[in-house]
Amino acid sequence: MAGWELKNGSITEYSVNEDGIWSLFNYVFSDSSRKRNTYKFGLVKSLLDNVFNGQNTETGIKYTYEELFSRFPENYWNLVIKYGLKKMRKDGKSIYSKVETILMTAVAENPTLALLEFEIIDESTKSSIIKKVTAECKKFVVGALYDDFDGILYSFDLKDDGITLNYCVYEFMLKYKAELERLNYYSWARFMEQINDDNALIRVIDKLELSTPRRENLSVYREILRREFEEDICFYCGKKLQKNMHVDHFIPWSFVKDDKIWNFVLSCPTCNVKKNNRVPSQDYLNRLEDRNRKIQLLQNTVIQTEFNRYTDNLLKRMWHYAKLSGIKEYVK
Repeated sequence: MAGWELKNGSITEYSVNEDGIWSLFNYVFSDSSRKRNTYKFGLVKSLLDNVFNGQNTETGIKYTYEELFSRFPENYWNLVIKYGLKKMRKDGKSIYSKVETILMTAVAENPTLALLEFEIIDESTKSSIIKKVTAECKKFVVGALYDDFDGILYSFDLKDDGITLNYCVYEFMLKYKAELERLNYYSWARFMEQINDDNALIRVIDKLELSTPRRENLSVYREILRREFEEDICFYCGKKLQKNMHVDHFIPWSFVKDDKIWNFVLSCPTCNVKKNNRVPSQDYLNRLEDRNRKIQLLQNTVIQTEFNRYTDNLLKRMWHYAKLSGIKEYVK
């Protein structure tokens, strides 16, 4: 049975060394892994983007299908709608993958959507797109990637609500997150070179990296931190904040690619610019962990939702792996 036809699968080996896991990822990134479209790259990217959001279970780290595949329309939107990059080899039946068709159909029904980033599309339309994409990806991607990893990456059951990542693979993905992202981007770009013309491929790596745009509207986080906790001072220098205060990703967005209030601090523009794409020193990390222990006590719906899967050592591990990935330290 072809991998994409699988309905469920158990983890075949729980203890695999790093060389063995690298071999599996390199196989998936290579041309030896059969691909009609870019779905496998998309799922690897979703796993990497969500890696810190999983739920710890007895058998591994759980991610829901909705968590994973809600990233697909977000990641594919600019590539398909803005840049017009094809995602599937011609098979004599269609030149477009089902995900492309779902996105293009949404734009055909409402042309105004083509002018918007996926993040700011109205919730009803966005929810409808995510639901259709999730149904497609569950059917054709989960089993295919499971099979390519010889059943070592994760277990799954399509009747369940998600996959469970092998714990040793989870640790590997944390340790080598930046390297895996680069390899996945490169392999994704190479695949698209084979199915797109030269004009569409200009700066394709940049287009892939920009396919997940940073969330621009962070006002809800700013107001919660300002009014309920931060007392209008810069997290780094302690000076009183003005109206042009910044919401800063403590662990840089380039590494996390996610927006969570427990990773946000308020900063003056000067400190935010100086910090740039670096991780603050251990002292700041300790301060943020202390703040997060206190902020969880606030009776605020946004905070309770954001902290749903936060654990006491999560920031420390993110800080450690960000530094391993080559992100330098910021010392005030």
